[in-house]
Amino acid sequence: MVFQKIKRFLISPRTVISLIIITLIACVIGFLVPQITDKSPSYFELWKEKNIYTFRIVDRLQLNRVYTSVWFLSLVVLITVSLGYSLCLQVKKNIRQGREHKARKKKHKPFSGPDRIMKIFKKRRYRLSGVYSDDQKLIFTKNSIGRWGGVIFHLGLLLVIISAIAVLCFQKSGFVQLMEGDLFDGKETGFLVKDRGVFAGEFNAGFKTHLSKLVHTYWDGGELKFLESSVRIIREPGITDKKISVNDPLFIDDTNIYQSNNYGYTLSFILKKPAGEEVLTHFNIDRAGDIKQPATGKSDFPLSPYIFKMKFLPDVTSKSFYLTKPILYLTVSEGGSVVFNGLIIPGNAVKIEEDILYFTGVRYWSGLLFVNNPGMSGAYIGFIIGIFGIAVMFLLPYKEIHLTLDTDTGLYGIAGMTKRYGAIFKEEMDEIKTEIVTGGIFRKEFQTNG
Repeated sequence: MVFQKIKRFLISPRTVISLIIITLIACVIGFLVPQITDKSPSYFELWKEKNIYTFRIVDRLQLNRVYTSVWFLSLVVLITVSLGYSLCLQVKKNIRQGREHKARKKKHKPFSGPDRIMKIFKKRRYRLSGVYSDDQKLIFTKNSIGRWGGVIFHLGLLLVIISAIAVLCFQKSGFVQLMEGDLFDGKETGFLVKDRGVFAGEFNAGFKTHLSKLVHTYWDGGELKFLESSVRIIREPGITDKKISVNDPLFIDDTNIYQSNNYGYTLSFILKKPAGEEVLTHFNIDRAGDIKQPATGKSDFPLSPYIFKMKFLPDVTSKSFYLTKPILYLTVSEGGSVVFNGLIIPGNAVKIEEDILYFTGVRYWSGLLFVNNPGMSGAYIGFIIGIFGIAVMFLLPYKEIHLTLDTDTGLYGIAGMTKRYGAIFKEEMDEIKTEIVTGGIFRKEFQTNG
């Protein structure tokens, strides 16, 4: 009894519609809420600083990692079970109808009526599949494969969803900010942001990535036009130079490398202590959205009590995002008190209490997203199968026509069924009726039932 209720629940239209609506809502959430693999770490740090309560709710509900969350995985599993059970019912129904069709073919005897009827249906590619009761009933069929179109489509869809489950369970992704000339060793510890499936293990790319150059161009209004990273992949058996752009990712050893829209500037400093000790560090600042606004950042300086607050302009004239005339407005605080506040350009040095701070240079950094999707090949295969199923459904719809004779009145009737293009099918039956009548095969008019 309980099992029957579960089966009815799985194929209930209300259940199917609800699952579709919830899935659409989840996709909208994934689109509206910034995902951790789409934004730089500084974005989420700023969000956390401005509204920590909203950030905590989003983070605990996994709304910033929708597609690898436990609740989304549960939703997809439920959809898979519902679709799988519905597919089983469709297969059983088609097998049963196929057996009936074969049995009908074995039982029917040769048609002894006028050859004109056979020619009319043969011309339209119909096949005689049944003759009953001394030629009183004829059954013609066309496009038998069309009965399987829906099954093929849902099989492809099921394969896509199963592949999606594999992705949700085992996908590994990591975001890294590479400054020009920097080398990423490909190990999980080097990712600034990591997102793994529920059952995914440690993500090690298995190769090293060196960023040689970042190319970025803009439209007249300051909007980004083109972004490309020139990288060098270091692995066995050798070194490969490649270019990665937003619409042209790189596939290496089961790992896709995508160019994100996150990029900016790397500010390099050396802090020299009175005893001669030097501390080198780099700050990555996101590019400002407005060409007239400075790129901003805030961070502590390693191995020191200082907090840096930075406002950086790549071009002091505010006319370009390129490093033409860079300048930095720097505020340094210690224990809540400001110990330095002023402008500094690359190559200059300033004194901060007893220490000397050297602004050694500026270069670009690029945000690269590394993704390992073990189930994507299955998704592509499922997509192809689904497209084939749709083609079968709409290009080869199954048709069945019954031709009957009332021996007392000599009146012939025609009836038929199809799942697609009912109006066109009705016209076809009318044309067949007309051909039979005008051909003088029978004297009586037809009754048509569609």
